Amino acid sequence: MSTQFATSNVPNPVKRTAVIWWVLCALLLAGIFTPLFFELFGVEAGDWVFAVMFFCLVFGITAIVVAIMYTKRARLVSRMLSKENLLAHWTYSPAEWSSYTNKEHREDKHEKRNIFLLVVVIAIIVGIILSIIHPEGWLIFLFTVLGIIVVIGCAALLAVWLRYRQNRKYLGETYISLNAVYLNRQLHVWQGFGAILEEVGYENTHPTMPIIKIVYSTPSRSSRLYVNVRVPVPKAEEETARKIVTQLQSQVQSN
Repeated sequence: MSTQFATSNVPNPVKRTAVIWWVLCALLLAGIFTPLFFELFGVEAGDWVFAVMFFCLVFGITAIVVAIMYTKRARLVSRMLSKENLLAHWTYSPAEWSSYTNKEHREDKHEKRNIFLLVVVIAIIVGIILSIIHPEGWLIFLFTVLGIIVVIGCAALLAVWLRYRQNRKYLGETYISLNAVYLNRQLHVWQGFGAILEEVGYENTHPTMPIIKIVYSTPSRSSRLYVNVRVPVPKAEEETARKIVTQLQSQVQSN
């Protein structure tokens, strides 16, 4: 059965996300002045009002940082869509994109399964250790471990399904710059906010399309989060792809 793709008219969804975060900022910052609003209307403010004020203050600062980040990303996507300072802009035939979609789905399931199994092993080990230290709470630890496994498993399945759905819905396009890749309406940036370009390689995955494999990392709470991006190379663009890999590898060496 052939896949019906949506019409290719690449939008900038990051801009919409940035607007949503700025609206949230405005609401949270307005919440900081909740006691003042109550005073203006002659209403006595209870303790909960000051709790709301504190909540809005803390999360308002966080929202400002996130809004600034998405605003910068939205500007980056706009420049890429206008083909400003691009290394390449690739489109694909339906056959090429279907081949990539199926292979990407297999790779994505394999990666998510490995991560899920690692989390399961760690959760079980930690649960056993805690049960040994506090044997009276073994039932609580058991349900906690099961809850973690269920949540992580559902999140992994949802992530795989959403990416596969996205790739099947749209006939992908790729925009590549020195700092980012905009692949099928998903932005990957390895410059700014602590992001680092870790690895770049060219893989000739015959008989399917060659790919540019990009690995970058971003800061997380306890360590760094590594992201794998596999960019399909359309027919007759292999030489351009190799040149792009060489340029990006020079960034890896400088890092």
